[in-house]
Amino acid sequence: MRKSRERTPHDDRGSATVAAIVLMLSLTGGALLWLSWNVDRSINAASDADAIAFQAARAGAQAVDPASLRTATPVLNRDLALELAVDAATSLFAANETSGRVVSVEVGPDRVTVVVEITEAGRTVTGQGTARLAVGVRGEGT
Repeated sequence: MRKSRERTPHDDRGSATVAAIVLMLSLTGGALLWLSWNVDRSINAASDADAIAFQAARAGAQAVDPASLRTATPVLNRDLALELAVDAATSLFAANETSGRVVSVEVGPDRVTVVVEITEAGRTVTGQGTARLAVGVRGEGT
């Protein structure tokens, strides 16, 4: 005959399995929190990089060559546009307390393109923005 083992109030059968399951779920939960936090920071950094690049390009596109204003096609002052774009990007990096640099500034006759890099949490993201010189006012109300 087989003896049946009686359970006592202090029986610990299965407690190792429960401990292992709790440990696995805790580690998985922690890993998911860490991953979501890092992904969120990378997305924010990419958004910041695009915004800073675009604002720097807009600042550069304000550098209209005064001599070209009375012609049919105004153009940008290349040197001033470059200076304004870099200054704007540098100011925005400081204002956002962001570690970044201007990679390139391309100035055409009627447009400025700025590329910046931001380093956040050991990851580097790139943002690009382009602004075009608009002549006159078009659209509703003209």
